[in-house]
Amino acid sequence: MGTICSGRIMIQEPLSPRHPQVFNDKKDLQFKAGNFVQENTESFYDIYTLDKSPIGTGAFAEVWLCTHKRSGEIRAVKVLHKSGISEEDIRIRSVFMEVEILKTLDHPNILKVYEYFEDDQDYYIIMEFCEGGDVFDKLEQNGPFTEKYAAKVMVYLLTGLNYLHTRRVVHRDIKPENLLITNGTSYEEFNIKIIDFNVATRKETNKIRGVSGTTDYMAPEVFRGIYDEKCDLWSAGIVLYLMMTTCLPFACPNDEEAEKNICQAKFSFPNELFGNVSKNCKDLITKLLTKNPSSRPSAMEALSHPWLKLAEERLEKATYDRTFIRMKTIKSTSKLKDLFTTFMISQVSNMSSTRKLEKVFYQIDKNKDGTISTEELIDELKKEMPYEEAKKQAEDIMNSLDSDGSGKMDYTEYLRVAMEEENLLTKENLKKAFCYFDKDRSESIEKDELKKWLGSGDIIPEEVVTDLMNEADINGDGTIDLNEFEALLISKLNLDEPLTA
Repeated sequence: MGTICSGRIMIQEPLSPRHPQVFNDKKDLQFKAGNFVQENTESFYDIYTLDKSPIGTGAFAEVWLCTHKRSGEIRAVKVLHKSGISEEDIRIRSVFMEVEILKTLDHPNILKVYEYFEDDQDYYIIMEFCEGGDVFDKLEQNGPFTEKYAAKVMVYLLTGLNYLHTRRVVHRDIKPENLLITNGTSYEEFNIKIIDFNVATRKETNKIRGVSGTTDYMAPEVFRGIYDEKCDLWSAGIVLYLMMTTCLPFACPNDEEAEKNICQAKFSFPNELFGNVSKNCKDLITKLLTKNPSSRPSAMEALSHPWLKLAEERLEKATYDRTFIRMKTIKSTSKLKDLFTTFMISQVSNMSSTRKLEKVFYQIDKNKDGTISTEELIDELKKEMPYEEAKKQAEDIMNSLDSDGSGKMDYTEYLRVAMEEENLLTKENLKKAFCYFDKDRSESIEKDELKKWLGSGDIIPEEVVTDLMNEADINGDGTIDLNEFEALLISKLNLDEPLTA
């Protein structure tokens, strides 16, 4: 069925002007992965080469594979044609509202966005490429999922939704086409990334108003135009029904009939479709497709459903232990090291797999809000030490890693310490990161470039930028070349002793 978006209630908060901060000392600088998602004012075609044909098409947009010319890295790009967009939307650049939401998000189940462009004909949004395709394509190719596979998809979907909802973001268009599979071949390795935030909104009040979404996946209350984040849980229920059967619970020949049936919320489990599906799976579908949103489970409540135990994964103890050794032995590093390392993790996608580290992150993040709190760190550390010692260790770790001053450790901050140096700091990754940071392709990083990457409207005095540059500028020429960049990063974490994988 079609996609509906009547009434503009897109995001508001990220586009609102914020008060710039004044940083008079480099130690007070705050940054996060989203700082590095910026508009590139050069021509898209000067920076990237498009593949021969798109991998996905829509009414006025396509998704292509593209290659970053200098680094050789393959990414995905959503190309949106201005010819299909209203003059008002072009004037306010509404297509970049999706970017404004995505740059505030940092989670293993949310697709990364890297940068964006505009020219006379099109907009370009550069994103990470997931080789496994989307859930809809996998259903078309292979038929219904096994319960174990579907349960794993649901755990990742609900985990991502819980993160969004704790940040007051409502997706409003959850469907199989908007769930990408990171790896199409291995059950152990795959993860799910939620994509397509073009109709997402920030929940500024208790209720959202307006009608938005794709008809077959819209909750009954959305058609009435007053709803909250529970609409995403209804959509998740439709996705689960579809994964088990390749059929929709409210299948109809047109949008009008679909709306009528959805609003009645009457569905069944035909034996020819559900004869081999467990009672627990049908119970979760029933709970998610509860007509009254106040009785429908939240994402966090749904995650505790017993059927999802099918997807429980074994946590590799060696990875868990190494991660905590790294955390406990971390020392404060220079601000510029932290900045460049954050940039590398957020902007260089072709790294060794982080799947094992994701599992440790999920283990520590007990409330599934997508961040690690001091209390959650204490809970893990006190398994092997007295409470007071665990509390001191947790506070020290947080002080070293919380580079955006949020009081919690987000996913990129976690990866800064969890990733092994030999996986992160390869020659290939260092060169790619340098290429991205060196926007003017001068083979060096200048003060102006550093200010632009850090800026986001904040006021950073010249002497603070100079102080930062001096941390890496060995030859004193006022710039950072590739050798100086590598030299700064090789000992990024200053561990007491090197660790091997």
